[in-house]
Amino acid sequence: MLDFADTIVIATPSFALRETLTPFAEKLAGKRLLILTKGIERSTLKLMNEVIEEITGSAGETIATLSGPSFAREVAQGLFTAAVVASRNMDFSFTMQQQIHSDYFRVYRVDDIIGVELGGALKNVMAIGSGIIEGLHFGMNTQAAFTTRAIAEIKRLGRALGASETTFMGLSGMGDLILTSYGNLSRNRIFGIELASGRKSADIIASRKTVVEGYYTINAVYNLARKLGVDMPITEELYRIAYEGKDITASLQAIIKRGFKKED
Repeated sequence: MLDFADTIVIATPSFALRETLTPFAEKLAGKRLLILTKGIERSTLKLMNEVIEEITGSAGETIATLSGPSFAREVAQGLFTAAVVASRNMDFSFTMQQQIHSDYFRVYRVDDIIGVELGGALKNVMAIGSGIIEGLHFGMNTQAAFTTRAIAEIKRLGRALGASETTFMGLSGMGDLILTSYGNLSRNRIFGIELASGRKSADIIASRKTVVEGYYTINAVYNLARKLGVDMPITEELYRIAYEGKDITASLQAIIKRGFKKED
């Protein structure tokens, strides 16, 4: 298959990306690669396009990523969806846009592949927090405050990595965050709801047949933020809950009682 295809679509879970692609590195070199995977590699703290570029030796000019608010089930049902394709090479973005776009799947294009991939990865993390709030029945005031501050946190990390802030207000940022935080098909939201019920994260992950990308991404984002010196209090508390078993009430109090600051 790889010998005859010009464009390869990559949709493995983030934690399995390197292991899956490495045996086919030579065959993938020089191909046009479209990434659907959303996450950050935990061992290297690299984005998916960076991992693929390292494995295949492909230039970033032939790598693109597709992201945005899109539950696979609804796409398969032909329900209208909008997404964004990103590549450092806008000509390549345009080529992918033309190939993917349809009457019910509208595709926009940008050159900010860092921002698009980061938004797609971090919305999974933040949706877990939204699920916790839902599970605790804290109401829509809390949800609105959480989502707004989640975007601010995502933008801070984006600035540190050289992404454009406007990207996070688009489909791959705010759009995907809204869908994943409030949509009933969101695995990350459901994971958060189950955490709020008192279940341990390891037990939830072990019992599921589908991947909860946000669980793995929390670990990577937490360590990336610490490495870069970026203040990400929501991510830090979610890490404490998911990986260290911190009491959810104590985490909420840690967020609520933070000192006065200007809104960014």
